[in-house]
Amino acid sequence: MKQANEKYTILYARLSQDDGSQGDSNSIQNQRMMLEKYAKDNGFENVKFLYDDGYSGTNFQRPAFQEMLALVENGEVGTIIVKDMSRFGREYLMVGQYTELIFPSYGVRFIAMNDGVDSLYGDNEFTPFKNIINEWYSRDCSKKGKAAAKIKAESGARVGSRPPFGYQKDPANPKRKIIPDEETAPIVKYIFSLCMSGKGPTQIAVQLREEQIPIPAYYYYKKNGVKIIGFDPVKPYYWSSATVGKILEDEVYLGHTVNLKFTTLSYKNKKRVKRPESERIRIENTHEPLIDQTTWDIVQDIRRHKRRPAKMAEQNIFSGLLYCKDCGKAMVLSRAHTMDAVKNNFQCATYRKRGKETCSGHYIRENQLAAILLDDLRRVTHFARKNELLFAEHITQKNGAEIRREIARTERELEGFKRRDTELTALFKRLYEDNVLGKIPNEVFRKLSGDYLTEQKEIQTAIPKREADLENLRASVTNVSAFIEKARQYTEINELTAEILHLFIERVEIGEREEKWSHTAPQEISIYYRDIGLMDMDAEKPDEPKATSSSPEVA
Repeated sequence: MKQANEKYTILYARLSQDDGSQGDSNSIQNQRMMLEKYAKDNGFENVKFLYDDGYSGTNFQRPAFQEMLALVENGEVGTIIVKDMSRFGREYLMVGQYTELIFPSYGVRFIAMNDGVDSLYGDNEFTPFKNIINEWYSRDCSKKGKAAAKIKAESGARVGSRPPFGYQKDPANPKRKIIPDEETAPIVKYIFSLCMSGKGPTQIAVQLREEQIPIPAYYYYKKNGVKIIGFDPVKPYYWSSATVGKILEDEVYLGHTVNLKFTTLSYKNKKRVKRPESERIRIENTHEPLIDQTTWDIVQDIRRHKRRPAKMAEQNIFSGLLYCKDCGKAMVLSRAHTMDAVKNNFQCATYRKRGKETCSGHYIRENQLAAILLDDLRRVTHFARKNELLFAEHITQKNGAEIRREIARTERELEGFKRRDTELTALFKRLYEDNVLGKIPNEVFRKLSGDYLTEQKEIQTAIPKREADLENLRASVTNVSAFIEKARQYTEINELTAEILHLFIERVEIGEREEKWSHTAPQEISIYYRDIGLMDMDAEKPDEPKATSSSPEVA
């Protein structure tokens, strides 16, 4: 029992995962035995043992360490004893602040047994060097740990300890492999199907809550008895849009492993931050996929063109598909409570926002557009099913020459960007040298360098986009079979849904009517199908908008 005027002697121990790998000498139990023996042999009484197990020495937010500081600040501590300085901490500035400033200000005696440190007998001139060496050790352990994690990641093994939602560890190889979880894999597939139907993450989260489908943290808790941080057992069905969004963007469901997504700011600051994609390690086909490539591509396309939820109950099934043929901006849907549903119409977003000075309306009624797309979709899929060889030959002949020309044009443009980027780097270097030598004044240097850097930034932004365009063009040459396979699956299309639209159609461009304000004048509509591009219409109707062909769309 502590007397009113008697202060604690704190025996403090710490063990991190790296320390534990060195054997039992640093174990919590061994440290406690040594500290208690030292306290007994040297007459220290009113002993209180505190320890942090599994905490890095660069982290000073350890629970027991904070408890010890609270006792110090309350004036309840007379002495602190540790096995050595490294057990107290491995960040030399923080260690020095506590041992040389804070503890003396509270009249606390500090002892590090094995290092010969005792504040009662004055400073040890070697203590600062020991603290620096301890910090170097922590930095070295961090480097080795990251190197080991990188080697493991490059081998294709999962670095994370917890399997992603929808999967479980493979009993035959739990450290390296994952397999679909029969209980949760259907939920992942259901989430992707809801997105395919036109729902966004917020809408999907609401539906999952209403259907009382448990969240990932609940399944993990049920299977392993471990609570994930932030999990509330009272709310097992509370899905968030962020959780749904992460599932929809995770390539693990394609059967690929993406390792090293996150890192820490430094060996001192353990805050997790996202790595740039260029530093991540991506290995394909490491496990069984839950989602096929077509579904994945459509969902990512929907996510790229995501819109705010409509205020009305009905959702726009054409969202992310319709564009103005002249300015290239999206077509927006106009609905009003004061007019009949048959008068709902799409119009150019640029015209709606900025007026006729920038673009025209490109009006088309929603029900009219739906009828055109449904008719053309039935026609094209019927052709693909009934005459597969002829269909494939037609697409190959139509797109082959056009795509080759587009590939060549994109390659030339990409090469020009890269050449100009190199030239700008050389120009800036010469400009800097001339400024240093006094050949050009500072004002001229600032203006020219600013112009060069702005241009270079624009080019460096454009290069990845054009590289992606080139990759898409090359891939589009061999996708006819994918379209035919989809046409086989959908033998009857009786009505349009968001899922069917996004499955078959990539983009629809709406032209302006040849005669303004006329409801019967021809109106050009270009329908770009996924995998095959544009298809020619067999016939045109003079009293309806007509779909025509043009060069394939380039993203």
